[in-house]
Amino acid sequence: MVNRLAIWLFLILFLSGCSFLPTNIVNEINMSQGVGYDLSGKKGIKGTIVFPIFKKDKTSYIEVKTALGQSSKEIRTSLNNESRYPLVSGQLRLALYGKDLATKGINDLVDTANRDPSIGSIVQMAVVDGDANELLKIKKYKLENVSIYIQEMLDQNMEFGLLPRTDLQTFLFQYFQIGQDPYLPLIKKADSNIRITGLAIFKDDQFVTSISKKDLFIFKALVDKNRNGLRQFILENRDKVVLETLKTHTKYKVKIVNGRPEFSIHLKMKTKLQEFAPSKQKRQTFDKKKYQKQVEQKLEKSALKIITHFKNHQVDPLGLGAKYKEHYRGFSEKQWKRYYPSVKVSVNADVEILQTGIID
Repeated sequence: MVNRLAIWLFLILFLSGCSFLPTNIVNEINMSQGVGYDLSGKKGIKGTIVFPIFKKDKTSYIEVKTALGQSSKEIRTSLNNESRYPLVSGQLRLALYGKDLATKGINDLVDTANRDPSIGSIVQMAVVDGDANELLKIKKYKLENVSIYIQEMLDQNMEFGLLPRTDLQTFLFQYFQIGQDPYLPLIKKADSNIRITGLAIFKDDQFVTSISKKDLFIFKALVDKNRNGLRQFILENRDKVVLETLKTHTKYKVKIVNGRPEFSIHLKMKTKLQEFAPSKQKRQTFDKKKYQKQVEQKLEKSALKIITHFKNHQVDPLGLGAKYKEHYRGFSEKQWKRYYPSVKVSVNADVEILQTGIID
């Protein structure tokens, strides 16, 4: 009897305790799903927040509000002062940073997002080549949630396209890792559309340089495993080959020569032939060995070109410094920074093209 009474008391207290938990009614809060930040003046920030408005028995619509401040918290406070319901971050999907602001540094904004327990670590991030506020206010997306659209656009291009995988968690890992610099997608407003134009490369938390869309294929192959991608190659005699990546595996080797590191990168790639257009318009068989060799040479040249570009700008998105640190106990970050601009890097590509039959 005593045990049964104790169980009943426990259940009553447990169930009544649930009523004391804080609850939010969906149409009595503003759930920010996208944010954008731009430089305003010398030290100010222009913040833009995208959130849906839910109406009883009516279709929801998207609200885009802007405020000025010195920090994201001050911007949110300003927006709350003119909002019927409080802004919450639990559904944040996207964070955009205008190019001018990213050049000055985004650490404070990223750190605030990371410290907010209601914000997930898989929030998508991107740099806008232009003004983030203008991009989030494109009229074409007035009836559509522009932040969800951009997040899904970035996700699918990372899964099936040429973008390497990035998000808030990845950015923070690269930012804090010694010997690697972070990167984010670079997007742009093009007329009434939103377009991916390349990759923004950071030095610490500052945007320093970028690579164009045509270099994304080789960059993704160098940093991602087993990722999809489609790339067109213009080869000797203007022959055109379009390949789809089925599987990639990149191996980095570090060798210490006279106290300095040297890197060799072996890129192994299995691809599927999607299109073959010879310059001479006549029916011919696809010379597999010939075109594999030419594609390998193209990839090696492209890889060395972007690595040289990175070294010239003193950025290391491939994480060569981190790989050097893993293999050498005497690693010194200060010494590595001196070595990096002239460090020797070789690239060897091994491409297998899978195809059958005769192609026009």
